[in-house]
Amino acid sequence: MLGAHLSRELAAAGWEVIPTGRRSDDGAAGFRRLDLREPWSIWETIADADIIINAVPDLSMTAERIVLREGGSLINLSALPAAGAARLRRDWPDANGTVVMNAGIAPGVTSLVAADLLAAHPEADEVELVFTVSAAASVGRAGREFAHRGLTAVRHHRTKTIPLPEPFGERQCVGFAEPERGWLGAVADAKRVSLYLCIAEQRMQRALLAGNRARLLSRLPRGALRSPPPDPNRRFEEPIRHWVAVLFEGERIAAKTVRCRGDYRAAASSSVVFATALRELEWERRHTGVFDPDQLFSMLGLADALQRYGITVCDEAV
Repeated sequence: MLGAHLSRELAAAGWEVIPTGRRSDDGAAGFRRLDLREPWSIWETIADADIIINAVPDLSMTAERIVLREGGSLINLSALPAAGAARLRRDWPDANGTVVMNAGIAPGVTSLVAADLLAAHPEADEVELVFTVSAAASVGRAGREFAHRGLTAVRHHRTKTIPLPEPFGERQCVGFAEPERGWLGAVADAKRVSLYLCIAEQRMQRALLAGNRARLLSRLPRGALRSPPPDPNRRFEEPIRHWVAVLFEGERIAAKTVRCRGDYRAAASSSVVFATALRELEWERRHTGVFDPDQLFSMLGLADALQRYGITVCDEAV
């Protein structure tokens, strides 16, 4: 799902795209077979690429390890746990390649917004993040696994009322993936990170809250996370309003929202912006290792490019 959107967005931006995957794809020009379970075949498949973009939530991070060993640049937008980046840094202190982790819309753009807010408000002791999703949007298998991992992370999630902008409005949101610290990595070092989920459809959000009150979410079966059949050709248009705020002693100091339409589309567009910025700055020649987006990029530097894709950041009242 995400790879199909990403290929189209990259091609439209002028990149020569080489799609890869486990199964042959007769409809994709230049398709190459690549199976992360066969690491010996990976480097010869991707060695001639300027930038590799990985949308597969591979917990072993096989492709990332190969790039760090052999050289090159890789952007991961699969929202792996923040601990994954820390593990890569520990395992590859003298890397030959460059890996940027969690560089999509959320995490990714939301990390840059959080970094901006923390720089403007160094007294803040907490970062508050709300990710909005629509139950009516198609979700591929990887998306379902991501949601399942976050919802079953703890037996009982905290909840909080958040004044989201329209079309959501004020909502009671439920905690999500608490052990992963919102994938912020270095940007929230020594800060508390509070991550929440809000489903656009109020009926589904109420069901989520009821399951949390009953302490049932940790036992949520994977089959419960159903969605319309995946359609890579569909142009997603559901409204997205990701919330980022900083707090001091429980009181909000400042807040911003990342606004766009279509979760898959926005994630793909964000990755195109990150890839273009990485190539233009030629970070791969000046820096090697594992980075979070905010360590290489700033919201100020990418705001115009993101806005061209319909991704805007707005100040919110607190």
